[in-house]
Amino acid sequence: MLERPLVYLVPAIAAALFCAVCLDWAPSLMVSLLLLAVFLLLAGVFIYRNKAFALFGMLAAAHLAFCGFSIYNLYIVEPIRHLNGQSLDIQAVLLEDPDVYEDSQRALLSVTHNGEVEQTFRTFCYLPLTDTPLYAGDHIVVNVGFYLPGAAEGFDRAVYQASNRCFIASSYNQTEEDAPVRFEVTGTERDTLRFLPQRIARYCKQAIAGALPERPAGLLTALLLGDKSGISDADALALRIAGLSHLVAVSGLHIGFLVAFCSLLGRRIGTLVSIPFILLFVPIAGATPSVIRAAVMYLVTAGAFLLRKEANSLNSLFLALALLVLLNPYAIASLSLQLSFTATLGLILLAGKMQRRLMKPFRSFPKMVYRILSVVVGSVSCTICATIFTTPIILSAFGYVSILSLLSNLLVVGVTAVCFIGGFLVCLTSAFFPFLAALCAKAIAPLLTYILDICNWIAGLPFGLINWADSFGIAALVLSFAGILAWLLAGAHIKWRYVLPVFCLALFGITAAGAYYNQQHYSVTYLPCGSGQAIIVSDAVGSMTLIDCAGDGGYRNAAASVREWMQWNGFRQVDTLVLTAVDKGHARDLPELLQHTPVGQILIPNGCKETQHNKELLQLVAEADAEIVEDTVQLDAAAPVTVFPVCDGKLGVRIDGHVLVLHSPTQKQLAAFFETESYSAPDIVLSQRNMEDTVLLRQLISDTNAQRIILQSGTGDVLHKFEGTPIESPYFTGELQERYKKEG
Repeated sequence: MLERPLVYLVPAIAAALFCAVCLDWAPSLMVSLLLLAVFLLLAGVFIYRNKAFALFGMLAAAHLAFCGFSIYNLYIVEPIRHLNGQSLDIQAVLLEDPDVYEDSQRALLSVTHNGEVEQTFRTFCYLPLTDTPLYAGDHIVVNVGFYLPGAAEGFDRAVYQASNRCFIASSYNQTEEDAPVRFEVTGTERDTLRFLPQRIARYCKQAIAGALPERPAGLLTALLLGDKSGISDADALALRIAGLSHLVAVSGLHIGFLVAFCSLLGRRIGTLVSIPFILLFVPIAGATPSVIRAAVMYLVTAGAFLLRKEANSLNSLFLALALLVLLNPYAIASLSLQLSFTATLGLILLAGKMQRRLMKPFRSFPKMVYRILSVVVGSVSCTICATIFTTPIILSAFGYVSILSLLSNLLVVGVTAVCFIGGFLVCLTSAFFPFLAALCAKAIAPLLTYILDICNWIAGLPFGLINWADSFGIAALVLSFAGILAWLLAGAHIKWRYVLPVFCLALFGITAAGAYYNQQHYSVTYLPCGSGQAIIVSDAVGSMTLIDCAGDGGYRNAAASVREWMQWNGFRQVDTLVLTAVDKGHARDLPELLQHTPVGQILIPNGCKETQHNKELLQLVAEADAEIVEDTVQLDAAAPVTVFPVCDGKLGVRIDGHVLVLHSPTQKQLAAFFETESYSAPDIVLSQRNMEDTVLLRQLISDTNAQRIILQSGTGDVLHKFEGTPIESPYFTGELQERYKKEG
């Protein structure tokens, strides 16, 4: 441990901080100090016993991290979060160009004066729209309300913002006339050296937009700067499904491209030139944990080369991690940091070994062929090894992992390098040699389009994704990774003539069992649509029934969520759409759904009354030849789906005796319905207004024999349990999915 202390101590520190930040578990400061002293004493006692010394040293490092975290919270975080709920006039400077929305703009501010907290701190703040654009470096005075972001749809915004050193959020306050209470721009320092990186990033973005068509320009801006605002939602989704999101998240790959460009000047001169380029590139690209990690590792390597010393990759990696968590312990919660470090760890530990083993049979090949094969095999090795280490994080964070990333990376990584260097040249030459910028742009435009086309092609394949609920797919993935690791780490000691057939048979058996299981089951998926609704009943055969299609009228768009779900799960059309009511609360996003998604049959309730709010929706369903449900209808769907009228203009849906969808009628309408009818199911789906009268709610639970309530909610102000009956909501958990066995 004494030879490479970072390799032992930093992982222990990272593990302790992960427990404290992500798992919300940490001992008190006094307990941590006591245990730190104990473990330091034990490490001293066992200093000549290598394993014991390493163990107690790592435990001491972990409790040192707990101590540091407690002190950081006490003196840095808590004073800032004490502002929660307060409204104050603040003086601040914009650290980045704001993101502009329809009714506001969000900016990262450095608050220099607020009258409450002496220290300068950062906050993500919603500001009013301005006639003159705001830029990084502008000084403002604004009256804001501070708040602590909540958790919604399975995403903890407070932890995410804390990983960016923002421990409180804010939004400008408005008068009764919807005007800002106070907002003014008091000055600017946007032209100073401090904000040079932001000016360069803005210039590059404008240069790319002027040289290329919109679609390739959006991709190139993301490749160079990590700014994904110019990429369409469809292309962004395709990048995720194809396993190529890392291309537009500036990281070590992009640092490598930049270093390769500089190395054209020669190794030593290129290294000298690359150092200031890298130092400037980090803030231009947003100084994310992934790009900082890559920059630190490269700068250590470059320094070692210039000093004629040897750099150790693991030491460099853990040095970068130590610097990041030292500056902000909450950075450990950053998904960018987690993915970047685990992927790099996989490359360091396994990629070289895999490449050497795969290239061993080709040693006798001609030199040129061997080099070409080496490039291809190196790309395969890097992709596989990075995937092994990052898959658990991707699955837990997104619920899906792409097994087609190997194919997609092989097809585009080389082209991406050309596009990155070409884009870099476009930005360098656009000011002084516009004709050269135009030539470079014309050369890389087809390549950028090729990358997007490949992403969309791979994303359109009806296989290649494993989701968190697919236990058989995860088991097959784990077995495959275990086989690769066994081959790499203990291949010489394994009798593969016996092990390989058993391994292949087990893999085939798991895959076949998974296919059979999926054929015998169907899924009910509740999409997070705020106060709106969208419920999907589907199976592995390709049958899909959609119940309602309404977002909340804000950023939650049900039609977009349905399309995204369909693309992730390989569906091409909605077989049947059931609208339990034709109004904004249940069909708000129907026009967009019908415009972009093939829909077969549409069912609507009888007796829909026309109002000024649903007139267009009623005309639309009439034009789509929707069928009116006057009596109980049994659908031929993934599962037995029964659609029944509750009252005029309202439908209920029963899914195979497992789920009752009753979020459309009011409580009194439901009470009147269940006086004469009888439907029961373990799960009932309600809206927030169905929770208002506790007497009627208690009666409804009794009438339906409900064991769980699934609540479609637009706010976090809901119960988690009603008189012993658990309540779940996609508002908190994100997408909810339940699987049921088909009958018969």
